[in-house]
Amino acid sequence: MPRTRHTAPDTPESVEATAVEVADVDEAPARRGGFLRSRRPALLLGTATAGALLVGVLTTTGAASPADTDTDTASASVGVAEALGIPQQTEDAATTSAIGDDTLASLEDLAASRNQRTAVDAAAVQAQAAAEQAAAEQAAAEEAARVAAEEEAARAAAEAQAAAEAAAAEQAAAAEQAAAEAAAAEQAAAAQPAAAATEAPAASSASSGTAKSGSFKDYALSLVGAEQFSCLEKLWGKESGWDPTAQNPTSTAYGIAQFLDSTWASTGIAKTSDGYLQIDAGLIYIEDRYGSPCEAWAHSQATGWY
Repeated sequence: MPRTRHTAPDTPESVEATAVEVADVDEAPARRGGFLRSRRPALLLGTATAGALLVGVLTTTGAASPADTDTDTASASVGVAEALGIPQQTEDAATTSAIGDDTLASLEDLAASRNQRTAVDAAAVQAQAAAEQAAAEQAAAEEAARVAAEEEAARAAAEAQAAAEAAAAEQAAAAEQAAAEAAAAEQAAAAQPAAAATEAPAASSASSGTAKSGSFKDYALSLVGAEQFSCLEKLWGKESGWDPTAQNPTSTAYGIAQFLDSTWASTGIAKTSDGYLQIDAGLIYIEDRYGSPCEAWAHSQATGWY
């Protein structure tokens, strides 16, 4: 007796249960990694097929033939997939797994290439930063060297200028001192004839108070005293032999004291052949130049002149 397959129409409750089961199965790939996303259509299709089979078994009152079961299962699977909006899959699970493996390998290669590029970029950035830092340090060192050289040059210039100013100041001081000494010497030379002229009248007065009589030596002795006269006698004895007319053949030296023409002027007494006046002029010169006849005699012995 042939088997009769009773198929009940799909009820809303059965379709809703199947959809819930499909939704529960559909959430699993989302929780897994990117590798399971490539198998989502096949899993959905399998789930839909299982749901259709379950509905068929529950609604069948008798056993069906294998051929009819396969046909009904396929139809149910297609119907459920279309109801869920899932396109029909033509590849089997092995093909889908291979595609997933290839995709994973491609993603891994892409990630590795990206990591490699990132490492190369990071190395380039570090190298550029190191080069910039080295350039900055070199620039700073060059600037420091330039500043140091300028400071050293300025210091050397300042020292040279200070030395030059000091030398100029010393030279000016020396010149000023020399000028002051020369001025003092000129003043002393100018004051000497005036002092001699002042003393000459006093000597003349003294000599005028002394009788101009007797020999020239006696007259001189009466003016200087015996102690100084011994030196004066030797001095003028050497110069002229006490001769009021003695004349040096090689100069203008004349008289007892053998005065040059310029020496007469310093005594305030004009050149004369009067022996007494010559003695007065001679004593004025000795007093002003040496202080005493003995000092004049000592100088004459040492140098040959007075």
